Amino acid sequence: MKRVAVAVLLTLLCSCASLNPSKTMQSWVGSQYSELMMSRGPPTRTTSDGQGGQILIYEFGRDTGQIPGQAHRNDDGSVSYTAPTRTGYVAKRMFWVDRSGRTYNWKWQGW
Repeated sequence: MKRVAVAVLLTLLCSCASLNPSKTMQSWVGSQYSELMMSRGPPTRTTSDGQGGQILIYEFGRDTGQIPGQAHRNDDGSVSYTAPTRTGYVAKRMFWVDRSGRTYNWKWQGW
């Protein structure tokens, strides 16, 4: 029983450390645009930072599962069915790059 508890605890600790993107995002501050592109690939989209630079936006669809369909008996005895529905959200990683190509800020939304 102790071994199982230790294994679960270690798994949780490792998972939590790898799931928090703040440390990874912060490590990009000061790096060049070209380094970011080589590592992460092209962004999903870009927008102006309002100061001559740009904001690189990376978006990832996160699937959180499915709401199962259900059968319902109607008052007249017939049966109607609601189809299953996929659920999820879009996670974002954003990097601010100044006009000289240097990363100076970041933000993330969603795991």
